[in-house]
Amino acid sequence: MEHQPTREKLYSTSKGYGFSPALQRTRAPFALRNMITLVGLLTFTGSVYGYSLYAVKQDDFSDVPLPAALPGVQDVTPKEN
Repeated sequence: MEHQPTREKLYSTSKGYGFSPALQRTRAPFALRNMITLVGLLTFTGSVYGYSLYAVKQDDFSDVPLPAALPGVQDVTPKEN
């Protein structure tokens, strides 16, 4: 009686890593959809990140009063002459 390989071993190479030809054929129908999903997620993430940087640069805090000096904290801002 011959030992049947497990299902996982059918899709891995003899070295135990990498894609076997069977796994490559199995994944092929999903490659385009996965790439479209990747591009969509990267676009969304980049857009949110870019918008947040753009929105923060527009903030103007000149109308917010600065607090009085706290005890134990030194003012290190350069004095204008």
